[in-house]
Amino acid sequence: MKLSAYGHSDVGFLRETNEDSFLVSLEKGIFAVADGVGGLPYGSLASLLAVQYFDALVQGPDDCFSPNELGALISQIHSNIIKCGPIVGGQNGIGTTFSGIRFLKGKFIFGHVGDSYILKYDKKAAELNQISKEHTLAAELIAKHGPDAANDMPEHYNHTLTRCLGQDIDFEVDGGEFEAEAGDKILLASDGLLNMVDPSDISKLCASMDCQSLVKELIDQANQNGGVDNTTVVCIDLV
Repeated sequence: MKLSAYGHSDVGFLRETNEDSFLVSLEKGIFAVADGVGGLPYGSLASLLAVQYFDALVQGPDDCFSPNELGALISQIHSNIIKCGPIVGGQNGIGTTFSGIRFLKGKFIFGHVGDSYILKYDKKAAELNQISKEHTLAAELIAKHGPDAANDMPEHYNHTLTRCLGQDIDFEVDGGEFEAEAGDKILLASDGLLNMVDPSDISKLCASMDCQSLVKELIDQANQNGGVDNTTVVCIDLV
């Protein structure tokens, strides 16, 4: 099975800086999206450190052969960013989301922290599925109390992270593995995409576009729908 991949990031229309970063390495079979945490300084640095550490720590085909190994590696990235935080961000440190994928012998393993997204478009079923969970206060309250918990929930709960890299708190890295077939697409995206573009529209575009065209069109649509946040998309196409 062969892969093609493409990634791009755009600042949007309202933000002055782009705090997203991404990684596409077909040679190593690793891909990632990171989104610097709003409200903390140097979000762009935090996200950049996350993807650069990921690239540096996966050095060859023998690294990260299981979700547990990838989770341990992401925990190491977390520790490294914690150490850097006070140097550049003062007492509050820095923080970022992180969604990373490793391709190994026909399957994908993933690790995820925060509210960026890992999505899979299943060509046979013609449907888009969310692989990752959102680590937000809203998502966790809904998971605990059911969908009715969203009725009277303050809007900011949807953007309040319960886990991120770089902040000195204990958490588990979400991880797992999944398979994909020729024709399927894997998307990694910052929340700027899903906040602006409906999943049904994303699914329709996945069905008809190659990686590069899809990424550019999704970012264009996010901007056309308001562009209130940075938008970053990485697409992996199985051919």
